[in-house]
Amino acid sequence: MMLQSIGKSRFYLYTAFLIILLSIHNINFNEKINNTFKIKKIILMGEIENGLKEEISIALNQFNNTNIFSINSKDIEIVLNKYNLISKYKIKKEFPSVLKVELKKTNILAYFFENNKKIYLGENGKKIKNLYLVNNDLPLIVGNLDIENFLYLKKKLLQNGFEINDFSKFYSFKSKRWDLVHKKKITIKLPIENLDYTLTLLREIIDKSNIDKIEIIDLRINKRIILS
Repeated sequence: MMLQSIGKSRFYLYTAFLIILLSIHNINFNEKINNTFKIKKIILMGEIENGLKEEISIALNQFNNTNIFSINSKDIEIVLNKYNLISKYKIKKEFPSVLKVELKKTNILAYFFENNKKIYLGENGKKIKNLYLVNNDLPLIVGNLDIENFLYLKKKLLQNGFEINDFSKFYSFKSKRWDLVHKKKITIKLPIENLDYTLTLLREIIDKSNIDKIEIIDLRINKRIILS
């Protein structure tokens, strides 16, 4: 009976020792796996200015050492959405430890002044306040800017063969009407409605008429053109 008891004791001791060894092995293995799949590098891609790229890179550093499987893309999106100059982005996980973020910059349509500060307007409809932009060929928007209304005007201009940069100034009125200053130094008074018809007519006037001595094209009255 004594021998049997000693045998059982050794069995339990060996079993406990084996469990400890396996546990230590599992802990080390799990740590190794976790370290392998921690984000060690975040790569930004896309044609954006170095200053902006550096700023975004610093902001994304908070995701370093995060498990690549458990990282929440929405958390990354929250960071990227703070940069109004970025219009689109694509997040890609490259296993085991690299995060690639492809960025696309919005086109800049114009600029305006708000509280005596120069603000840029992106094609994405967002106001851009940073200083990464150097473009002296952008038109100026004067008056109370309704961004949605300006984007609608821009759409109609493009549909009728114009470019935003054909104009040096856009005057916005509370009635949602626009006056445009063409780069040929002609002020164009648009109506509130029937923009498609009016802009088609304007395109014909500019293309076919001798406009060297014209300073104002008034198209506000339906079916009437006033040149002065």
